[in-house]
Amino acid sequence: MDDHANLIEMLNAAMQAQRRSVRIYEIMANAAIGAKDKDMLRTIRREERRHYYLLEGIFEDLTGEAVLPQRPALSMPKYFPDMLKTAICDKLEVIDHLELIRSEMNCVRQRDLLDIIISDQKEHARILAAIYGRQ
Repeated sequence: MDDHANLIEMLNAAMQAQRRSVRIYEIMANAAIGAKDKDMLRTIRREERRHYYLLEGIFEDLTGEAVLPQRPALSMPKYFPDMLKTAICDKLEVIDHLELIRSEMNCVRQRDLLDIIISDQKEHARILAAIYGRQ
């Protein structure tokens, strides 16, 4: 597989992760007990949706094709603290994946967009860890 095709596959996986995250954070917000935690999780959900659209734009810039959204498979633990642990681990994997994609990008604008997404993801991980610490 050539580098361009590999980059497209990595972007596709990142978009799927973002779509999955949007659904996960809604489930988590519904499972959270405190209003503050619910609000923070819904804010993360909105940002994850924005990240999806940013990645979709990069994908379309690189391929010249529209994305065919797929409904991702979803599996979450039953208890809220376990959901948080899973979300934190997923978040760290997403950060690594996005940093790898960024390293393959040639376009400065696309790299800047990925820097924004990565920065947001790191902040999300801190927020999730803080919520977990209160459990």
